[in-house]
Amino acid sequence: MDAVMNGAIAGATTVLITNPFDLAKTRLQAQGELVAEGHYKRAYSGVINTLIKTSSSEGLLAIQKGLQAAIVFQIIMNGLRFGSYEIVKDIANEQFHLYNSHGYVKVLSNIGISAGVGCFSAFVSSPFNMIKTRLMLQTKDLPCGNRYNYSGLIDAISQIFKLEGLKGLYAGSSIMALRTGLGSAIQLPVFDFTKEHGKQWIKNQTELNMLASANATLWLCLMTCPVEVALTRYFNQQFDKYGNPTVYQGCFHAIKIIFQSEGFLGLYKGLGGLFFRSGPQSFISLLIVNQLNSLRNSKKQ
Repeated sequence: MDAVMNGAIAGATTVLITNPFDLAKTRLQAQGELVAEGHYKRAYSGVINTLIKTSSSEGLLAIQKGLQAAIVFQIIMNGLRFGSYEIVKDIANEQFHLYNSHGYVKVLSNIGISAGVGCFSAFVSSPFNMIKTRLMLQTKDLPCGNRYNYSGLIDAISQIFKLEGLKGLYAGSSIMALRTGLGSAIQLPVFDFTKEHGKQWIKNQTELNMLASANATLWLCLMTCPVEVALTRYFNQQFDKYGNPTVYQGCFHAIKIIFQSEGFLGLYKGLGGLFFRSGPQSFISLLIVNQLNSLRNSKKQ
């Protein structure tokens, strides 16, 4: 339970800092939807431009749109993800002896555990990520903005449940599970691997955590950006009265038609925003979780 609480605290803390970058990422990913580069007028030209234009046209607090949903999303997802990772890893080691003679968790087992807990936490928290995305895209600056108009988190839950039921709340949950499972399979093992192999050169624990977080974030962003773009588009599309998607049928279908319409770089829209969001989020979350875990372990000893 301590591990779950540590993950929840870390997620809730970091989102206060990273939410504006998440908004920039989301809007950059949504612009130019299924239109070839050079054939549409850009609303935003980059992360900083997005934040400046958003605050000037919609008010300073607009850069924190979707914050309430983002906090709930991070508390649930990170609480389950970080907590489950430590718990499942310990149980698996007791049952299957995952540590080798050097004390390292076997890489494939580590990746499997990370992906599994990532998929589970993403599925549970998916409705709040969808609502956060739609709230962030409530803007007149984008042609695809204002497809959904909610006054806040509770109103969004009420409207979606009333119109589409539980199915509507969990639309895109499979893509969420894929994205987070992939991210967890990359982030946590790379973090652990870097820490295990870096401790022979870096003795300071905080510096070692910083290096491991930076390396994990780099690989996380490069590998998950296409799925992030697909997820943003899927969440923001219109659904028919039966709750069926009208444009993107799933993750791979979305990636396919985005690539066909917008080219390879279309799959990497918002990469800068993703890095600025995931960088601090990964670094601060992993740092807080590790410091809290170290404190917990020292108290037990």
